[in-house]
Amino acid sequence: MIKKTIYTALSVLIAVLAGCTREAPQETDSFMLTFLMPEECNGNAFYSNQKVQMTGAAEYEFETDICGMVKVESVIPGIYDIVTKMEITGAQYKALLKEDAPVEDNARVLVSASMMNTKIFSAKDLEIQLNASVLRSLMISKVYYSGTRDKMDRTYTTDSYVEIFNNSDEVAYIDGMYLALAESVSPAAYPAKDNPDSIYARQVCRFPGGGHDHPVAPGESIIVAARSARNHLESAPVTVDLSNADFEVKLIEGSGNPDVPMLPLVHNSTNIQYLNLINGGLNAVYLFQTDEDVAEWPQVYQRGKTSGELFLRMHKSVVVDGVECLKKPAQTAPDVNTKRLQESIDAGYVVISSVNGYTHESVDRKVSRVENGRYYLQDTNNSSADFVVCTDPTPRKYDKEGLL
Repeated sequence: MIKKTIYTALSVLIAVLAGCTREAPQETDSFMLTFLMPEECNGNAFYSNQKVQMTGAAEYEFETDICGMVKVESVIPGIYDIVTKMEITGAQYKALLKEDAPVEDNARVLVSASMMNTKIFSAKDLEIQLNASVLRSLMISKVYYSGTRDKMDRTYTTDSYVEIFNNSDEVAYIDGMYLALAESVSPAAYPAKDNPDSIYARQVCRFPGGGHDHPVAPGESIIVAARSARNHLESAPVTVDLSNADFEVKLIEGSGNPDVPMLPLVHNSTNIQYLNLINGGLNAVYLFQTDEDVAEWPQVYQRGKTSGELFLRMHKSVVVDGVECLKKPAQTAPDVNTKRLQESIDAGYVVISSVNGYTHESVDRKVSRVENGRYYLQDTNNSSADFVVCTDPTPRKYDKEGLL
């Protein structure tokens, strides 16, 4: 008993001494962050007096000087996300441009930058390019694609949906807009890193209406049932009720749930007749708008092939909003080289916890503020910051702890 007591005391003393001699992380020397205004801005425009957040090994907040620069005295070495944003009016934005642009004076324009997973282990000056985007009324607020398990504990995949929210203070109309999925072959056929201006769609749906047939009130949303607009709780104990969806992706009007209007596929790279959200991820979901005839847009095979899937090529400028849902690898972090959406559309990504899905998880947009019971959702063009993974996907529900 005495020997054991002495041994324990010595062990504690050694542990204490080891803890006392452990060195704290050596902070970096000072370095500069320089924020470059969007390329379309004139040389007199600077990103002045704006907040910058660095989160990772530690959390820091800085403010740019009048020239859009930050002197970082020191940080703990590690991997950081560097995020900043500035919201201005359309009139203010046009005053910064080299050439005039068709932007309404009362529009909201987001100037932002996100550098995710940035390695900072020593002092190194960084230049960060800012992007500008006009904030639209309608945005993607929820994407449920993981699937679940049915009452017999079998995989269940027909309960997926996409929700589109009106974040403005005016009525918006979904008429004539498009909901699309980018190509998702592996390896990536047309990743954003190799295609700075174009997106290649595998599926495109067009909302019906002549311009004012399908209104979305401020703070309200519409639900698109990707496969089946019915109450899936009849088949699975943990799922969603889509019987009151606003649209159902289907081939023939009156099929599926006859009470839910059809959302037709106007481009499809396969013979699948529903919105093919992949359970494990690799879903680049986006909303776009154009007056052009998309049937006239180029259709291309995967590079090096003369057969197989035909992808619809479009310029990124038509995109209203997009969410990049990457696939979770078994061991490593998601591969950002598989992103199909450019940083000006989505500078980040979201990923569910499972490699193959069936976990009843959705990705939901965070709430930025609540005014008189009305929810306003966060929009920084960075889904890593704007979205969270939820295990209780519920259409039109935003009063959840993880979102507030």
